[in-house]
Amino acid sequence: MRIKATKMDGCGNSFLVVDEMKTPLAGFNRSLISSALATQHETDGILFVDVDPVQRTPTMKIFDCDGTEETMCGNGLRCATRYFHDTYIRNDIFSIVTGDGKKEVRVIDDLTEVNLGEAREYRQINDQLHYVFTGVPHVVVIGSEMSLENARIFGRSIREEKSLCEFVGHPEGVNVNFIWRDTDGISVRTFEVGVEDVTLSCGTGSAASAYVAAKVFGTPLPIITNSLGGSLKISDTDGRLSIRGLTRYQGKVIGFVNNIHPKSTSPIDYHHQQQQNW
Repeated sequence: MRIKATKMDGCGNSFLVVDEMKTPLAGFNRSLISSALATQHETDGILFVDVDPVQRTPTMKIFDCDGTEETMCGNGLRCATRYFHDTYIRNDIFSIVTGDGKKEVRVIDDLTEVNLGEAREYRQINDQLHYVFTGVPHVVVIGSEMSLENARIFGRSIREEKSLCEFVGHPEGVNVNFIWRDTDGISVRTFEVGVEDVTLSCGTGSAASAYVAAKVFGTPLPIITNSLGGSLKISDTDGRLSIRGLTRYQGKVIGFVNNIHPKSTSPIDYHHQQQQNW
């Protein structure tokens, strides 16, 4: 099967956007498709975008490069927002249904902003480690400036610590963010589950990091988070976290996937998720 996609990135966090209104994939194994496309085009994740046929609401499914489906991806949602706006939706403010519920999104000139909802399940593990759920599970480590190699080593170690993952209620693994203060906010290095490496940026990780930084450092939101791929502005609107920053088109690509079989497991119930409102 030949699959056309649009390659985009949000602060260096790269994605292939597969438009299912143009390439319907109902009944096909998106996990196999995602891992194949990611291997061919060196991307962090695959976004499958569509519109619910009943309520006409945009939807987004996100798969990591290893084929794992996630409930949410902040930078992925920002890229999907830009794609929907430029391709189908004239309004600057609209909603997209994700595995973590319906999210309000908007386009502001060359910036996109997405509302992730409330930070959930926060707990302080020890003096340096904090945990919070911002659509996916994140551990935030408070420290000093860290090299990329050390972020990889320690990030992998914490991500694979079974007792920690079970303690926070996510035995499948947690994303790990190392943060420290810098001149205009905080610096963030995120080791992401599914990518199994430090990525150039992570939207939900930046949101989790800013949320923890506000608690630990006493710095009110909005906070600027600086990652290897760029900066995001993390704000609090009525208790809900939003992330704002640039997105970029990298071009059109074509992927080839063989031996795709229908997936037997039930997909996320997006119709049910649409009933959740802000």
